[in-house]
Amino acid sequence: MEGPWIVLYTDAPPPSNGQLGPFKGVAKQVIDLQKGTYKNELYVGGSGTDEDENAWLRAVLEATLKEWDGVYLDNDKDNDDDSVTTVSATASSDSNKNNIDHGATTWRVDFVSLTLSIFQLPIFTQKFKEGTARTWKMTYLDGDTRIVRAGKTGRGEDDWIFYMRRGEE
Repeated sequence: MEGPWIVLYTDAPPPSNGQLGPFKGVAKQVIDLQKGTYKNELYVGGSGTDEDENAWLRAVLEATLKEWDGVYLDNDKDNDDDSVTTVSATASSDSNKNNIDHGATTWRVDFVSLTLSIFQLPIFTQKFKEGTARTWKMTYLDGDTRIVRAGKTGRGEDDWIFYMRRGEE
């Protein structure tokens, strides 16, 4: 799972789907397991195998990740603006039933910041409120392919599908 992954398909909204406003590009996820970090990168106008080199527009979401404990993340506000979403923990009715190891297949991703750059010059950085988080449920993983369901709460009804291929190092 370590390293770069290129998003080939998702039903998630922008920018996770490779769009930023009217601009379409390439969405890339980079995972560093040792540091416990994750980056969701969007490149517009890039070149190279993964179309991420010399892009004129770049957006990078930085986050931390850890094993999910099975406790649902409940949004205080019902909107898609991640910058104002706060998260509180509410125990699920079955989260500890039969001592399920939720972290074996699901991670909690806590958003830290989002930076927009034009021609490699940062023009804007948004810090997220503490507790702005999502869950990642690993559906499939091999050396070349990764399928994840990512959601706001950990409940299946708010999951988005991400189908990815291994990116270039």
